[in-house]
Amino acid sequence: MKCRKTFWISLMCAMMLVCSTVLAQRPKQDVPLPTPNGQQSRARPDSPLPPLSPDQRDAQPTITGPYRITYTLTEMDGSKRIGSRRYAIVLDSGKDIPPAFLRLGSKVPLETGEIQGNSTSQSISYVDVGLFIEANLRSFANGHELRSQVTQSEVDTQQSLTKDPVIRATDFKSAVLLQENKPIIIGNVDMPGTTHTLQIQVELSRIP
Repeated sequence: MKCRKTFWISLMCAMMLVCSTVLAQRPKQDVPLPTPNGQQSRARPDSPLPPLSPDQRDAQPTITGPYRITYTLTEMDGSKRIGSRRYAIVLDSGKDIPPAFLRLGSKVPLETGEIQGNSTSQSISYVDVGLFIEANLRSFANGHELRSQVTQSEVDTQQSLTKDPVIRATDFKSAVLLQENKPIIIGNVDMPGTTHTLQIQVELSRIP
Protein backbone atom coordinates (compact mmCIF):
# COMPACT_ATOMS: atom_id res chain seq x y z
CA MET A 1 0.00 0.00 0.00
CA LYS A 2 2.82 2.34 0.91
CA CYS A 3 4.60 1.62 -2.38
CA ARG A 4 1.42 2.45 -4.37
CA LYS A 5 1.07 5.86 -2.69
CA THR A 6 4.72 6.62 -3.39
CA PHE A 7 4.22 5.71 -7.07
CA TRP A 8 1.27 8.10 -7.52
CA ILE A 9 3.06 10.94 -5.76
CA SER A 10 6.11 10.51 -7.99
CA LEU A 11 3.90 10.45 -11.12
CA MET A 12 2.13 13.71 -10.19
CA CYS A 13 5.43 15.47 -9.49
CA ALA A 14 6.79 14.38 -12.87
CA MET A 15 3.68 15.68 -14.70
CA MET A 16 3.90 19.05 -12.95
CA LEU A 17 7.57 19.36 -13.88
CA VAL A 18 6.82 18.64 -17.56
CA CYS A 19 3.98 21.20 -17.69
CA SER A 20 6.09 23.97 -16.15
CA THR A 21 8.91 23.31 -18.65
CA VAL A 22 6.52 23.55 -21.63
CA LEU A 23 5.03 26.83 -20.39
CA ALA A 24 8.48 28.32 -19.87
CA GLN A 25 9.44 27.48 -23.48
CA ARG A 26 6.38 29.19 -25.07
CA PRO A 27 7.32 32.40 -26.96
CA LYS A 28 6.45 35.63 -25.19
CA GLN A 29 3.88 37.84 -26.86
CA ASP A 30 3.93 41.63 -26.92
CA VAL A 31 1.71 43.01 -24.23
CA PRO A 32 -0.37 45.96 -25.42
CA LEU A 33 0.60 49.11 -23.58
CA PRO A 34 -1.90 51.80 -22.70
CA THR A 35 -1.66 55.14 -24.45
CA PRO A 36 -2.75 58.49 -23.02
CA ASN A 37 -6.05 58.41 -24.95
CA GLY A 38 -7.01 55.00 -23.53
CA GLN A 39 -6.29 52.99 -26.71
CA GLN A 40 -4.05 49.95 -26.75
CA SER A 41 -0.85 50.00 -28.74
CA ARG A 42 2.14 47.69 -29.07
CA ALA A 43 5.58 48.72 -27.87
CA ARG A 44 8.27 49.93 -30.23
CA PRO A 45 10.62 47.15 -31.43
CA ASP A 46 13.51 46.57 -29.06
CA SER A 47 12.19 49.21 -26.67
CA PRO A 48 10.15 48.96 -23.46
CA LEU A 49 8.59 52.37 -24.18
CA PRO A 50 5.22 52.92 -25.88
CA PRO A 51 5.29 54.16 -29.49
CA LEU A 52 5.62 57.86 -30.25
CA SER A 53 2.50 59.73 -31.26
CA PRO A 54 2.56 61.65 -34.58
CA ASP A 55 3.06 64.93 -32.69
CA GLN A 56 5.95 63.46 -30.70
CA ARG A 57 7.58 62.10 -33.88
CA ASP A 58 7.30 65.54 -35.49
CA ALA A 59 9.02 67.11 -32.48
CA GLN A 60 12.18 65.00 -32.81
CA PRO A 61 14.75 67.25 -34.52
CA THR A 62 17.51 65.83 -36.68
CA ILE A 63 20.70 67.41 -38.02
CA THR A 64 20.63 67.30 -41.81
CA GLY A 65 21.81 69.33 -44.75
CA PRO A 66 23.24 71.31 -46.22
CA TYR A 67 20.27 73.24 -47.61
CA ARG A 68 19.97 76.34 -49.77
CA ILE A 69 17.48 78.99 -48.65
CA THR A 70 16.60 81.44 -51.42
CA TYR A 71 14.98 84.75 -50.44
CA THR A 72 13.24 86.67 -53.22
CA LEU A 73 12.42 90.29 -52.33
CA THR A 74 9.99 91.93 -54.74
CA GLU A 75 9.00 95.58 -54.53
CA MET A 76 5.39 96.10 -55.53
CA ASP A 77 3.33 99.21 -56.28
CA GLY A 78 -0.19 97.86 -55.96
CA SER A 79 -0.31 95.01 -58.46
CA LYS A 80 2.62 96.42 -60.46
CA ARG A 81 5.96 94.72 -60.02
CA ILE A 82 8.76 97.29 -59.77
CA GLY A 83 11.82 95.16 -59.16
CA SER A 84 13.01 91.87 -57.68
CA ARG A 85 16.20 90.67 -56.00
CA ARG A 86 17.28 87.18 -54.97
CA TYR A 87 19.63 86.15 -52.17
CA ALA A 88 20.74 82.60 -51.32
CA ILE A 89 22.03 81.30 -47.99
CA VAL A 90 23.52 77.83 -47.45
CA LEU A 91 23.16 76.33 -43.97
CA ASP A 92 22.70 73.11 -42.05
CA SER A 93 19.65 72.18 -40.04
CA GLY A 94 19.74 71.35 -36.34
CA LYS A 95 18.83 72.42 -32.83
CA ASP A 96 22.33 73.58 -31.92
CA ILE A 97 23.32 74.92 -35.36
CA PRO A 98 23.88 78.72 -35.17
CA PRO A 99 21.86 80.91 -37.54
CA ALA A 100 23.29 82.23 -40.80
CA PHE A 101 23.61 85.96 -41.49
CA LEU A 102 23.69 88.01 -44.66
CA ARG A 103 24.41 91.75 -44.61
CA LEU A 104 24.64 93.97 -47.70
CA GLY A 105 24.82 97.74 -47.58
CA SER A 106 26.93 100.60 -46.32
CA LYS A 107 27.69 102.62 -43.23
CA VAL A 108 26.23 106.10 -42.88
CA PRO A 109 28.23 108.58 -40.76
CA LEU A 110 26.41 110.46 -38.01
CA GLU A 111 27.85 113.48 -36.24
CA THR A 112 27.36 113.50 -32.51
CA GLY A 113 28.29 116.29 -30.15
CA GLU A 114 29.01 116.50 -26.44
CA ILE A 115 29.04 119.75 -24.51
CA GLN A 116 31.74 120.03 -21.87
CA GLY A 117 31.71 123.37 -20.12
CA ASN A 118 32.18 126.09 -22.72
CA SER A 119 33.38 123.72 -25.45
CA THR A 120 31.68 121.17 -27.66
CA SER A 121 33.39 117.99 -28.80
CA GLN A 122 32.35 116.40 -32.05
CA SER A 123 32.56 112.71 -32.90
CA ILE A 124 31.45 110.50 -35.76
CA SER A 125 29.48 107.26 -35.40
CA TYR A 126 28.24 104.97 -38.15
CA VAL A 127 24.91 103.28 -38.78
CA ASP A 128 24.49 100.23 -41.03
CA VAL A 129 21.94 100.63 -43.81
CA GLY A 130 20.97 98.18 -46.52
CA LEU A 131 19.77 94.59 -46.27
CA PHE A 132 20.16 92.24 -43.32
CA ILE A 133 18.90 88.61 -43.32
CA GLU A 134 19.11 86.11 -40.47
CA ALA A 135 18.04 82.50 -41.08
CA ASN A 136 17.77 79.51 -38.76
CA LEU A 137 16.59 76.07 -39.91
CA ARG A 138 15.41 72.97 -38.03
CA SER A 139 14.24 69.73 -39.66
CA PHE A 140 11.30 67.68 -38.42
CA ALA A 141 9.44 64.61 -39.63
CA ASN A 142 6.74 66.73 -41.27
CA GLY A 143 8.88 69.51 -42.76
CA HIS A 144 11.52 72.16 -42.10
CA GLU A 145 10.96 75.08 -39.74
CA LEU A 146 12.57 78.28 -41.00
CA ARG A 147 12.91 81.25 -38.67
CA SER A 148 13.77 84.44 -40.52
CA GLN A 149 14.46 88.08 -39.85
CA VAL A 150 14.61 90.37 -42.87
CA THR A 151 15.55 94.03 -42.34
CA GLN A 152 15.85 96.56 -45.15
CA SER A 153 16.88 100.16 -44.44
CA GLU A 154 17.89 103.17 -46.49
CA VAL A 155 18.63 106.89 -46.12
CA ASP A 156 15.71 109.17 -46.97
CA THR A 157 17.14 111.17 -49.87
CA GLN A 158 14.30 113.71 -49.66
CA GLN A 159 15.90 115.17 -46.55
CA SER A 160 18.69 117.73 -46.80
CA LEU A 161 22.13 116.13 -46.76
CA THR A 162 23.42 118.88 -44.49
CA LYS A 163 21.19 117.64 -41.67
CA ASP A 164 21.38 114.39 -39.78
CA PRO A 165 20.19 111.68 -42.18
CA VAL A 166 16.76 110.14 -41.75
CA ILE A 167 16.88 106.34 -42.02
CA ARG A 168 13.77 104.43 -43.03
CA ALA A 169 13.65 100.72 -42.21
CA THR A 170 11.40 97.70 -42.76
CA ASP A 171 11.84 94.86 -40.27
CA PHE A 172 10.10 91.50 -40.66
CA LYS A 173 10.29 88.34 -38.51
CA SER A 174 8.56 85.01 -39.16
CA ALA A 175 8.57 81.27 -38.45
CA VAL A 176 7.18 79.00 -41.16
CA LEU A 177 7.13 75.27 -41.99
CA LEU A 178 8.60 74.58 -45.45
CA GLN A 179 8.59 71.67 -47.88
CA GLU A 180 11.53 71.16 -50.22
CA ASN A 181 11.34 72.90 -53.62
CA LYS A 182 8.00 74.57 -52.81
CA PRO A 183 8.40 78.37 -52.70
CA ILE A 184 5.95 80.30 -50.53
CA ILE A 185 5.36 83.97 -49.75
CA ILE A 186 5.97 84.56 -46.05
CA GLY A 187 5.10 88.25 -45.90
CA ASN A 188 4.04 91.51 -47.54
CA VAL A 189 5.36 94.58 -45.72
CA ASP A 190 4.59 98.26 -46.35
CA MET A 191 7.71 100.28 -47.09
CA PRO A 192 7.72 103.45 -44.94
CA GLY A 193 7.63 106.75 -46.76
CA THR A 194 6.27 105.19 -49.97
CA THR A 195 3.15 103.56 -51.35
CA HIS A 196 5.10 100.42 -52.14
CA THR A 197 5.10 97.03 -50.43
CA LEU A 198 7.92 94.51 -50.04
CA GLN A 199 6.95 90.92 -50.85
CA ILE A 200 9.16 88.24 -49.26
CA GLN A 201 9.28 84.75 -50.76
CA VAL A 202 11.42 81.83 -49.58
CA GLU A 203 12.31 78.49 -51.12
CA LEU A 204 14.22 75.58 -49.59
CA SER A 205 16.20 73.08 -51.64
CA ARG A 206 18.60 70.30 -50.63
CA ILE A 207 22.16 70.52 -51.91
CA PRO A 208 23.28 67.13 -53.31
